[in-house]
Amino acid sequence: MGGQKLLESHKIKECDRFPSRVSGYCNWDSIRLIKSCLSQKQLDMFKETCFGHFLDVSDMVLSGQFCHYILLRECHVKNEEENSSCLWYHVGNEMIRFSPVEFCLVTGLAFGEYSESTSNLFNRKNGRLRRSYFQESKVSVKMVVDWFRNLIPNNNNSDEDMVKLALILFLEMMLVGKDDRNAILYWALELVDDLDAFNKFLWGSFIYARTFNSLSSCLVGRDDKFKDKFKERVDVPAKRKVERYNVYGFLTAFQLTIYKVLGPSDDESKKPYWTGMDQLQYVSPDVDGCLGEDDIEDDVEDDVDDANENDNEGDHQTTNF
Repeated sequence: MGGQKLLESHKIKECDRFPSRVSGYCNWDSIRLIKSCLSQKQLDMFKETCFGHFLDVSDMVLSGQFCHYILLRECHVKNEEENSSCLWYHVGNEMIRFSPVEFCLVTGLAFGEYSESTSNLFNRKNGRLRRSYFQESKVSVKMVVDWFRNLIPNNNNSDEDMVKLALILFLEMMLVGKDDRNAILYWALELVDDLDAFNKFLWGSFIYARTFNSLSSCLVGRDDKFKDKFKERVDVPAKRKVERYNVYGFLTAFQLTIYKVLGPSDDESKKPYWTGMDQLQYVSPDVDGCLGEDDIEDDVEDDVDDANENDNEGDHQTTNF
């Protein structure tokens, strides 16, 4: 799309762009873990679910450098109210859009209008699966991961329960995208006990809202914070002058869709996950209200003096512009 038709101004001026170390939490190890723990029968059952198509995806590398490069180029656009559910980035002479349309096409996750009963769903916390497999007061993502890793061969768990727990594992490790110390979505653990209801849930709408909210807020005020933090720090080496932040949600989808603005092919427009997109007036759900009381996501600490000098350690990616 032409770069000058929508562009009004960049949210961060070119002269204020800063290097960064970004933490994203989309973990493709979830697919490997599922494939190693589920029997062939269970994998076949998983493939019939709303997340089943992801088992056919090859490993992808999440590039914090690329994502930060694009995020720095977010811009204000004309008719911003009409674009309230979209993010626009000015790259070269092009305006690149991230919206429910691109997210739906890349992920194959369903979008649509939430029903009145959805808000009641988010209050559910103590279903059968939680009582049967996790007796602790707080069930973290790491606990679910460890449960799978510690499975004994030929365990006696039912095929359905194994598939249901694998769906939660994939949802938390890949799509929700959060620190594994945080609590899982308890309402999702109850919802998955009804596989039909779980498969019909509007996961595209839910995960897009979470991703959108994080992407649209992660750089707010950080250009000023970076300048204030380092303007007097002549003692800090240049390579350690980086701003750190986290991005939550399905960041891999952002990385894939941002390459260009997408539209559905004739075949894609007939797919079940596309149903409802044409008439959809997208409204972001109250994501904060359905994450759970234990799901507190603080940014990584910005301690310059104690920062690790190894730019490639852990999940962090360093970008210099």
